[in-house]
Amino acid sequence: MRRTVAALLGAVALLGPARAAPDLSSCGAKEFARYIGAPVEALKRVRQGDVRYVCAGCAMTMDYNTGRLTVIYDPKTERIKTLGCN
Repeated sequence: MRRTVAALLGAVALLGPARAAPDLSSCGAKEFARYIGAPVEALKRVRQGDVRYVCAGCAMTMDYNTGRLTVIYDPKTERIKTLGCN
């Protein structure tokens, strides 16, 4: 029993501290939430600035920038799936 508890505590320690839920207002994601399900081009026409468009399942850098809007879209339909600030 002690070994099991110690193993579980060790596994939790490897995960690191929990992150808080992202603030979707820091990059304007809340403002553009209505575009989820819309074609990517619709958002490109109205949103300028620090935006990255990434197809779902595609590789992307892991740099963290809360001021940048990240748009994840379906590569087949080219419709927006999710928005985030990172």
